[in-house]
Amino acid sequence: MLPYSPYILKGNILFISGQLGINENNEIVSDDATEQFKQALKNLNNILLSTGFSKEDIVKTTIFITDESYFSQINEEFSKFFDNHKPTRTTIIVKALPKSAKVEIEAIAIK
Repeated sequence: MLPYSPYILKGNILFISGQLGINENNEIVSDDATEQFKQALKNLNNILLSTGFSKEDIVKTTIFITDESYFSQINEEFSKFFDNHKPTRTTIIVKALPKSAKVEIEAIAIK
């Protein structure tokens, strides 16, 4: 059991903990940063849908990457996922992430 909540809904604000590129078996889906990010976005979207929110409700994201060279790939997938919606974003380069992941994304959504 995790020592934290995957998300917390407080009034009309949804706080989503960092999502990795893991599948339903809690395994990293690929060694590729882009594939990991796509899965992390899918996991994020699943939480949004399960709580009655949509990606258009996201106002703030934070992305963690382990290598600056992933930045352009992440930008491309971020743009595809959000389309015309443009939430605020911070991208932080970190030394390491859980499960040796290459990317992680957290978000705040408001209805």
